[in-house]
Amino acid sequence: MKALEYINVGYQRLLTFEVPGGGFDWYGKPPANLVISAYGLLEFTDMAKVYEIDPRVIDRTRDWLLKLQRPDGSWEMPQRTVYSWTGLQGDFVVTAYVAWSLAEAGIKGPAVERAMEWLRRNLDEVKDPYPLALAANALAAYDPKDDRTSMLLRTLDGKKTEDRENRTVFWKQEGSTAFYARGDYASIETTALAAYAMMRTPDYANTVNGALAYLVKMKDARGTWGSTSATILSLKALLRGMLGQEQKGVAKVVFRVNGQARVVTITPDQADVLQLVDFKDASRKGDNEVEVEVEGETAAMYQLVGRWYVPWADLPAEEKVPPLSIQVKYDATTISKDELLKANVRMNYNGAAPTFMVLVDLGIPPGFVVDESSFKKMVENKTIERYSMTQRQISLYFGAMRPGQEVAFQYALQPKYPIKAKTPKSVAYEYYSPDRRGESAPVEIEVRE
Repeated sequence: MKALEYINVGYQRLLTFEVPGGGFDWYGKPPANLVISAYGLLEFTDMAKVYEIDPRVIDRTRDWLLKLQRPDGSWEMPQRTVYSWTGLQGDFVVTAYVAWSLAEAGIKGPAVERAMEWLRRNLDEVKDPYPLALAANALAAYDPKDDRTSMLLRTLDGKKTEDRENRTVFWKQEGSTAFYARGDYASIETTALAAYAMMRTPDYANTVNGALAYLVKMKDARGTWGSTSATILSLKALLRGMLGQEQKGVAKVVFRVNGQARVVTITPDQADVLQLVDFKDASRKGDNEVEVEVEGETAAMYQLVGRWYVPWADLPAEEKVPPLSIQVKYDATTISKDELLKANVRMNYNGAAPTFMVLVDLGIPPGFVVDESSFKKMVENKTIERYSMTQRQISLYFGAMRPGQEVAFQYALQPKYPIKAKTPKSVAYEYYSPDRRGESAPVEIEVRE
């Protein structure tokens, strides 16, 4: 019931990002964005398998995408971007992504065939694994038995990196992805895409197993892969990898931490249920010894997660300037409950190249109400694309930023009652590469009568 509720709320919210006339945009503002519209088509296609949606949404998005197709079968890289992809490489990434979304949605016809033929003609001009993995998904979804599809999968297999010690396989992507991911997040997206395409044929079982092991290894402590796109693609690959695997009989998994044991029993009717085992009482300061022992047969995956807290004062100083830095300073730390508290924010982007989708999460101290007028004015002045608020934080969407850009602004908070509390930390980060971030330390605020 909770899952269905999330899907329903998500579906209704997604519809608010559709642009009049067709297509979707990052912020729901015209003109529609080509890549995000193809992403939306993939999203609604997946959603339709488990939830009833309006088929006209898919039809409108399909028609809008096909309307922008060029006579040669390709789509042009949008001008309103900060992508490093240019020329043929840029058009190849966009065409592969759109063609994949159409093929995955089961859409056939001359327009889609022209797109596939354009990809086949230009495969030899592309060397990076990410665009090749996109093209592999497009061609494999359209016709997995085509000779050029088979050739592309062999080429992609030859570009993998094998970590024999960890028995994992991954594809290292040096540049950004269609969703601006870089570093490990770009490699996660590329690996998930490559594995997803290869699972359409039985010829790459060992490579796929190694890729899935890599994805499991890269999952973070929250159970995600950092960015939205990396998480969704990883889940798509893992879910497809588990198709056809059945739990046969009963398996027992014994976990031991520092000699203390817990037993998890896996039965055929409960094999897909997540089970959590907490060893907080068995853990200790310093090294902890963990053992996992299996009795019986199972294909279940497991993850070990450790959480700990470090006082802010004990955090190590950065050895270099972070890609994003943020400072939040308050005009006072002790006020009366009838006074306004002013917060002054300064954010700097220190990256060497333009970036996209920078977010700032501003922590709201307990017992305060935020005056939204400053943020409404920032939207009107196009300083930010949009903002959202919860009881604990304000999220500001800055969109693209250029190297050396600085943003400074002020907002007000009204105390509701006397209190002494610390503000949550404030964070600036790149949405699709969340490890590129800067933080501002919490501040203790006292409100007196």
